[in-house]
Amino acid sequence: MRETLFWPCKSGKAQAVMLLVPGNPGLIDFYIDFCSALHNQFSDSLEIIGVSHLGHTRFSDNRGLSVKRSSIPSLSDQVANMVAVFDQIDSDYTSAAQRPKMLLCGHSVGCYFSEKIVECRSDRVDRVFSLFPAVENIASTPRGRQLRPIFRPGVRQLAAGLVDMLVWMLPSAAILGLAGMSRSLNEDNARMVVEKMLHGPCINSVLKMAADEMDEIGDLNEELYRRLGHKFVMYYGCNDGWVPPIHHKRMASTNTKGKVYMCQSGFPHSFVTTHSAEMALIVADMLREELDGWSPVAIESPPAAAARRPYTAALID
Repeated sequence: MRETLFWPCKSGKAQAVMLLVPGNPGLIDFYIDFCSALHNQFSDSLEIIGVSHLGHTRFSDNRGLSVKRSSIPSLSDQVANMVAVFDQIDSDYTSAAQRPKMLLCGHSVGCYFSEKIVECRSDRVDRVFSLFPAVENIASTPRGRQLRPIFRPGVRQLAAGLVDMLVWMLPSAAILGLAGMSRSLNEDNARMVVEKMLHGPCINSVLKMAADEMDEIGDLNEELYRRLGHKFVMYYGCNDGWVPPIHHKRMASTNTKGKVYMCQSGFPHSFVTTHSAEMALIVADMLREELDGWSPVAIESPPAAAARRPYTAALID
């Protein structure tokens, strides 16, 4: 079971469907303001579906029962899960008489997930919007070098245990006050962290995925961007500790078929906590260009789900 948020189009006939792939931590609630502001620009034509990463959040099912995972997912598990999410969305919409455009919007390491979806579903993805894309050598970035020690197995388990102990010992108001001291979180974000993520298993899942990112995300996938770069619209930060300027330079020289932009406004990597509305306007301009003059594609017969090549962890190599 996955935590999912949905912004439906008012007309009931979507021109485009966007899957929002979050970064890490992968709590989709962080993106509510961004998705709402973007959706308001296209409320009659766009549907947005956002999905949290497995194990990153506490949530309840339709019966009000807390959803718990019995294991800590790896990065490979998380990517395979997001491919399965895309397949389900694609299947739901291509069963209609006319197929809307299928879009991905990734943030940070969510852009790496988007790469993997495009790799194995290139014929189904029409466009990818990559925001502050952490898609290469994360461990060697300034923030990666700074934070990697806390992602090690013993340390992350200790951190998860300490979180559970603090939550047990301190009143919720005190915990919320501590979370609110973070300069990177606004009041709503701090409350979301306390209510949905400040839980030992969630912390362990977040740190486990971060550790895997350090170990598994290496050199830029140049072959993918030379072959399918036209599908990507990419937006880089000018002062980003997770995605330094050299990454933008390398992508711009590699992906000559797509669109590779550099932010001129100084927005931070974690824009969702401070600049959701501003980034939504930027993505809206990109999306407007994508949808202008577009007409839906008629489908004679929906593709059989069984005919799709299943995603496997081998694609992580």
